[in-house]
Amino acid sequence: MSFLSDDEKDALSIKRMIFHVVGKKLDEPILLNEIKPPQHQDFFLERVKSSLRGNLFAFREHSPTEALLRGIADGGDFTDETRKLALDFQSRHKTAMSMGVFFIFEMTAGEGITIYALVKYDNEDVVRYVIDELDAAAVPKLERFQESFVRKPEAMQKIALVRLDEAAGGRIMVRDRSNVAHISDYFEGFLRARRVNAPVDMSEKLVNALKDTFKEHRKSLPDDVQRSGVNRIYSTMQLGLRFDPDDCEPLLTAVFGPLAADAPLRKTLKKKLRDQGVSEETFDVDPERVQKPRRHVIETAEGVQVLYDAGKRPSVVQRDDKRWEIVIVTSGVTRDDAEIETSPRRG
Repeated sequence: MSFLSDDEKDALSIKRMIFHVVGKKLDEPILLNEIKPPQHQDFFLERVKSSLRGNLFAFREHSPTEALLRGIADGGDFTDETRKLALDFQSRHKTAMSMGVFFIFEMTAGEGITIYALVKYDNEDVVRYVIDELDAAAVPKLERFQESFVRKPEAMQKIALVRLDEAAGGRIMVRDRSNVAHISDYFEGFLRARRVNAPVDMSEKLVNALKDTFKEHRKSLPDDVQRSGVNRIYSTMQLGLRFDPDDCEPLLTAVFGPLAADAPLRKTLKKKLRDQGVSEETFDVDPERVQKPRRHVIETAEGVQVLYDAGKRPSVVQRDDKRWEIVIVTSGVTRDDAEIETSPRRG
């Protein structure tokens, strides 16, 4: 289940905004007032939308962050409650924190849907140039800024999008650039949250999505992939790779071979990942949690099937006449019979 539907993402807008200055040079955050009305909404909304892929968490019981956000949702003072959030955020750092600001946005995602965005935005040291068109020599003027917001995603070190449940608790989408596959300890403590999808389970969910996709598109894939697509999935999982929904290309190529940008398989995989609840998650695949299949099958062009257990594959060799020969060495034949029919013939 996605944190926001496509329609809700399209409907996102900023209702209120505020930020407080945080960082290693400060004993306490510099607490500021709400920006009324919100400014440069297009810039900040684009930044938030660029981080909509993240890891799903849920509030634990007695989360102070949940309590403060509920205070805002219930009509509490927006500035006062966000100041408490900033104080708590800075206090949890065990090591030096880069200078920046802690943004809190109250957003809407359609009728009656409120989303809170908590963003640690790092300051950037930039030099801006200004050209005076009236100056015949056209000598640029350089201006240096240390307190600035830039477009690059790396500037947003941490972002948590919060969707409160009606009575208690709530879902959180987290993007933490210091720990992309999970969340840093202090940020987890600040949110007082737990991962919704256990990392040990997501590896198997990814395998299920890949297998379902392979079944639907098998006939459109290259011959070598058609013959051993499931084996390719499991052998790829044994590499211990990181699954990142923003960079699926290495995984797709390893399993299905090179794909065109508009290949229908891509859309199917996206749907299957969403069905499994991992379409927006980033995690490290745990090979130990990917249960290898015990039974395997070899099927010939004539429709002959050979079933065997893992580790007991018969020998398959190509003959001089280009046909293939399957050689089974056995201590004895226990069955050589017609199949028992379980249903009457039709017709």
